[in-house]
Amino acid sequence: MRVLAVPHEQAANVLKRLSTQGLVDPSLRIAKRGHEVLIPVLREPSFSMTDFAARWETEARLAPRAPRRDPRRTLHERLQSSGIPADLAPRRWKRIGDVVVLRLRPAAQEYAKEIGRIYGSVLGAQTVLEDRSGIHGPLRTPDVRVLWGDGTKTVHVEAGVRYALDVAQVMFSAGNIEERTAIARRIRPGAVVADLFAGIGYFTLPIAARGRAERIYACELNPTSYAYLVRNLRLNRVTNVVPLQGDCRQVMPRGVADWVILGHFDAREYLDVAFRALRGQGTIVYHELGPKEQFPDAMTRRLAAAARAHWMQVASIRTRIVKSYAPGIVHAAADVEVRPQARP
Repeated sequence: MRVLAVPHEQAANVLKRLSTQGLVDPSLRIAKRGHEVLIPVLREPSFSMTDFAARWETEARLAPRAPRRDPRRTLHERLQSSGIPADLAPRRWKRIGDVVVLRLRPAAQEYAKEIGRIYGSVLGAQTVLEDRSGIHGPLRTPDVRVLWGDGTKTVHVEAGVRYALDVAQVMFSAGNIEERTAIARRIRPGAVVADLFAGIGYFTLPIAARGRAERIYACELNPTSYAYLVRNLRLNRVTNVVPLQGDCRQVMPRGVADWVILGHFDAREYLDVAFRALRGQGTIVYHELGPKEQFPDAMTRRLAAAARAHWMQVASIRTRIVKSYAPGIVHAAADVEVRPQARP
């Protein structure tokens, strides 16, 4: 039996990371003991346990957990009893707070309302939405419709951070949890951060609530997202964030940041803003969509050329694939450390 003993204040973060990697043993119960939480794991995690003051517990004996009924099995039975062909049912869904978001094939449209009702009741959701065509425009607005339930406003909790939002009005990518939680650990204490596309606080909130940055400038163009950003700062009781409403080209101060976050797929169009925001040596966290076969070469060449154009030189580039976005297309990211280049 492998058991991790984690201080109570770190338990939520460790459990989220273990769950993301599929390492929590579902056959045993998680238990509390004094000021520690005992978490059963299937194998040793890839991240450093010392970062969370966790340790292996060799003598703990945890109680077995009663097997849970797979919701997919219940969904299959309910769909079948309603006469909905199994091949038309969504195989995956996204949960944001108590809102479930589905994608439906064209052939499933005639059953859309019934599918929404079944998924909502089985998954215990308040509302079920259909994601019709993804995110659109510079304001990153979702295209959804209500299939079942009433109300698209919710509070999504992730790694101890609370995000209030209206799922029908602002975007939220639930699949980027590891990217959001990891960034707070990379930013050194006392650093100043510029988040050029803050949204409702996707990166800003974990950094403010879990990191030790001195100040975070959070820019957001969409008025609705900005309103939720301000609300979420209060909701998470963070005080080191300077929210800035408007286009980051106009509202982001120059020469103030040690880290700049470009969490937008049009990030390459705003690299000039990122370089101007730095106060000398610093790190740019860059995101883009691109062909998998060109990763990482095309991205690293583009970033190196942009640095040279702004009289900076690249000290290091650390690249990663965040997730697959579409067939042959990946969501890629890079941490680019740069420093000023001597001018002739």
